[in-house]
Amino acid sequence: MSSSVIGAAVSRIDGKLKVTGAARYAVDHPMDRLAYGVGVPSTIANGKITRIDTSVAQRMLGVITILHHGNADPLFRPANPFERDSHAGESRPPFDDENVYYYGQFVALVVANTFEQAQDAAAQVKVEYAESKPSVRISEAPAPAGPPMRHYSRGDADGSFKSAPVQLDVTYTTPAETHNPMEMHATIAVWNGDKVALYETTQGVVNHQHVMSEMIGIPLEDVHVISPFCGSGFGGKLFPWPHSMLAAMAARRTQRPVKVSVPRSMMFTTVGHRPFTQQRLRIGATQDGKLISLRHDVITPSSIVDDYAENCTEPTPLLYSCPNVTSQQQLVHLNIGTPTPMRGPGTTPGLFALESAMDELAIKLNLDPLDLRLRNYAETDESSNKAFSSKHLREAYQKGAERFGWSRRNPKVGSMRDGNLILGWGMGTCTWPAGRGTAEVRVRLNADGTARASSATQDIGTGTYTVFAQVVSEKTGIPVEKVDVVLGDSSLPPGPMSGGSTGNASVLPAIAQATQTAVDTLMEIAVRTDCSPFHNADAKTLTMTGGRVHAQDKPAESGVPFGDILKMRRLAGVDGRRRPVRMRAQGTFRVIPSARNSVRLPGTRALRA
Repeated sequence: MSSSVIGAAVSRIDGKLKVTGAARYAVDHPMDRLAYGVGVPSTIANGKITRIDTSVAQRMLGVITILHHGNADPLFRPANPFERDSHAGESRPPFDDENVYYYGQFVALVVANTFEQAQDAAAQVKVEYAESKPSVRISEAPAPAGPPMRHYSRGDADGSFKSAPVQLDVTYTTPAETHNPMEMHATIAVWNGDKVALYETTQGVVNHQHVMSEMIGIPLEDVHVISPFCGSGFGGKLFPWPHSMLAAMAARRTQRPVKVSVPRSMMFTTVGHRPFTQQRLRIGATQDGKLISLRHDVITPSSIVDDYAENCTEPTPLLYSCPNVTSQQQLVHLNIGTPTPMRGPGTTPGLFALESAMDELAIKLNLDPLDLRLRNYAETDESSNKAFSSKHLREAYQKGAERFGWSRRNPKVGSMRDGNLILGWGMGTCTWPAGRGTAEVRVRLNADGTARASSATQDIGTGTYTVFAQVVSEKTGIPVEKVDVVLGDSSLPPGPMSGGSTGNASVLPAIAQATQTAVDTLMEIAVRTDCSPFHNADAKTLTMTGGRVHAQDKPAESGVPFGDILKMRRLAGVDGRRRPVRMRAQGTFRVIPSARNSVRLPGTRALRA
């Protein structure tokens, strides 16, 4: 039986903190002289602010200041407004001007000594508008003009469709969907001179730091983002939203820490959503079900202030074998809040349309829907003419059909029953890209027999803390409970965002390599230290098992605890650091200094100098 900690039933190392309430989320951090910001949302979807009357609200008990476009310090627009990996949820900063672009847009922020005082005063801020008719549906917007946002083509999809023996022309729509995680979007901003600390709930600590530096207009090193826990995000917390900038703006104005939490009612308007989609599929096929032509045309809306494209056509060129394929996607700009990624962005609604069309084609051809897909199975990625690195879809079809009992399916409507229930059986194919980004991780082996792994990535509730500890434990034999994990802090080595199912794929190799670098350096120390039992041995003949250094040809029990090796050299610890591929991984042989500005997993051991 394998003794590997990878794949074992390991309790999450952050679990106790969460179930006991000790885990601190964005708004849980205690602050002296904390002030509270409450936003005033627009009540129109399109127009201009003609007057903001704050006279009554300003005189109310506890009110410190009220910010709006007429008196707020200017923020900066991002340099690359349509590159969503490097900018905020909206490319136009809040309070930029008097224009209103969507219902629920922040038009003012009331800052007071208590949340209740700020909320009461916000209700007394009177805003007058010159309202224009909004466009909130695709049918109300001008037809898309110019080249499509996304386009792919091979062969002649239009010509082959016209000559195809069997033709299917269908249009599907999917509704907008909102994220609404348990922890709503929230920020506490604290200025210390020209530097700002932002306690955030985010899926991208490093991205958040870069965006805020750009939009506030201060050096990157002067922005410190802290997010030890995130109460989920589903993609909605990949990028900063206006409330974060407003918290920073208000804290700088008042010279007090300011907390801004988006209320549940505004989670539907101002912090993103999966957009509505309109998708037309035209499929041409032979009578025996072989695809001849496939065309996928998509229209999705974005806000007036940004270009966000829900990439529905990503799987279309590669999912099935077809010589003639065209897919394209157009945007229309509506008076809605900016959309954002959500749980399989693009591919989820895109596959709904494509797979629905394949089902309709199967009905038209009187074919089993599984048989139709097998007849058009793609052995290679025909969009790139490259082999798949791995593909087991055919086996998945087979096993799924066997376990479900697909052979018993009767496609006739109303033919299958379970008591009084009428049953319908269906199937569909799905795919998702295997992405991987860069990650930098530092692993420290301490003289007291513990280890520490750190990276400026974040745990959004998916177990990242525990994954870090498991990999270090696997490589060293140090028990999981003796591995400190420090995440959620922009002062740590840069880590990836948690989105697109790429987080673990990005950090796992980095953790393993950083740990191995630390172990290799430890072995060098073991053979170079006079009083070490391995002095003058070949470091390549040593290994580390169960937290003990020993000769590879001898059991772990014959070795020495790794902490003893460090103590022999009078070292507090040894580091291993894995940098992105473009940079050489380094191991350091030095005394470990005290950590600076680190936020660690609360409740674990103190850092050691």
